[in-house]
Amino acid sequence: MSREILVLGLNPAWQRVFFLDKFTPGEVHRISKVKEYASGKGINCCRVLQLLGGTPRLMHFLGAGHGEKIFDELSVCGIQQVPIWIRENTRICTTIACNGDTTELVEPSPMLADSENDDFAQTLNDHWDSTQYVALCGTFPQGFNAKMFNDLDFNGKHIFVDAIDGIDELLAKGVDLLKINMLEYCKLLERMGIPQVKSSPQFWKMTATAVLERLPIKNLIVTEEDAPVRAFRLVEKKFQGIQLQPPTITVKNDIGAGDSFFAGWLYAFEQNLSFENCLAKATAVACARCEVERPWNLSLDRVAEFESELATKVERLE
Repeated sequence: MSREILVLGLNPAWQRVFFLDKFTPGEVHRISKVKEYASGKGINCCRVLQLLGGTPRLMHFLGAGHGEKIFDELSVCGIQQVPIWIRENTRICTTIACNGDTTELVEPSPMLADSENDDFAQTLNDHWDSTQYVALCGTFPQGFNAKMFNDLDFNGKHIFVDAIDGIDELLAKGVDLLKINMLEYCKLLERMGIPQVKSSPQFWKMTATAVLERLPIKNLIVTEEDAPVRAFRLVEKKFQGIQLQPPTITVKNDIGAGDSFFAGWLYAFEQNLSFENCLAKATAVACARCEVERPWNLSLDRVAEFESELATKVERLE
């Protein structure tokens, strides 16, 4: 039986997607199709994780009309939710999808009141002792008191992070996985004062080793659009790095591709797959997601096809 994963998707959104055949800034566009649905990194992760066979429980801040729509939609699809109801309306994210490319317009997150932070702290404490797996997805909303989360006892917990801001104290305590993109990786290196000589053939080994030696991160993943996905870890203080080039696919909508990757890794880890097979599984899930309009429409058969193909193509980085 799959173990429950507590997913902290603290900055959800009501997603509006405009599908266009051509998009030119400054011009009037007649939109051929509009889709609206619950979104945000935590929601996308939970949808895919549930589809793979995982058991997510989603804790998120929800406010007013948009928050109610999100709660109702996720309830219908059977995702277990722990909502923290807030006064301000949940933000809207608008995406313009055109020939496989996406342009995102993201509203500011709601501002949390002290009482809403207190509600979150109490609710999280109610679930903490029974939780072994915790996944933090995305940015914190404005006014979020990260200290109350960082001060929790993480002994015996498996912590997975798909975020970059406000997580330094969390990383210092130790996490099983940090999944970030290339821009976020460079931001982390700058924050840690690690030189970024990207022209060096040893760039990845030098920088990843420096990060892993300073922070107790068990697995570090860096994604970069069409470039290879790279995964790093230290085993008995020795560097191990692998990379995997995603296959060429026809992209229908890549919103949430990183969230799907994260869900794939969570599921693979929970199934005790190897380091290499976790990377193959997660990459396969992300590729299958990009071939369909919405994250929960991805085909498990396509995931299996990609995974079988990619499992033999994992390369070691020396």
